[in-house]
Amino acid sequence: FLLNNYGKNNNLSAFQKSMDVTVQLMQQSFFDIKEKCKSDDEKKLAKEAFDAQISYIIANYERFFSNL
Repeated sequence: FLLNNYGKNNNLSAFQKSMDVTVQLMQQSFFDIKEKCKSDDEKKLAKEAFDAQISYIIANYERFFSNL
């Protein structure tokens, strides 16, 4: 939708590709953590760290689109 409606510029296409890579890396990181986190406390800390990263993305999304 974005590329068709707003042009195939480098920023939009690079952003979409980076999101694909981000999701793939996140998935692989979850697999790595699943193998290494043995206790519930370790799993909780890992989840909190991922939550912080996702919150950072959401906060910036909200900030950018509030100015649109």
